[in-house]
Amino acid sequence: MKRFFVFLLLAAVSTLYAENVEITADHFEADQLKRVTRFSGNVHMKKGSDELNATRVFVYFDENRKPERYEAVGESSFIIHMQNGSYYVGKADKLVYKPLDDLYELYGNVVLKEPNMDRTIIGEKVVVDKSTGRANVEGNDTRPVKFIFKVEDTDEAKDR
Repeated sequence: MKRFFVFLLLAAVSTLYAENVEITADHFEADQLKRVTRFSGNVHMKKGSDELNATRVFVYFDENRKPERYEAVGESSFIIHMQNGSYYVGKADKLVYKPLDDLYELYGNVVLKEPNMDRTIIGEKVVVDKSTGRANVEGNDTRPVKFIFKVEDTDEAKDR
């Protein structure tokens, strides 16, 4: 009886922390053998407060039919909310979300804006860790990383 109660308690707690994923698109395909679904045409995905728009989204499932990876390709734009309350708005050629690690990987022509801080990061590969709010940015030989931010003039600096 005690084990049954613990199981029910764990099931209730996990349900509280689970977020629904809502995806709308013009077209949907599923391949049960490969454990992948494909959404194409005007794809809009919402998971909690995070949102994504893309041309195509692939959802890959594990053997227990739980999503292990989301891939968005083509004109991907997004809003990602961090656990610390900050958020990013951006675009990339490709976006990969790994729910088990709570990581977003952004590839190709990445523009990532942090509106609360008035900062913009531009690069070829960006990894965002939702749990820490950290972003790791990489450029390449032809396009280095670019970081744009505003510096406020203080009265002391103006008087010099």
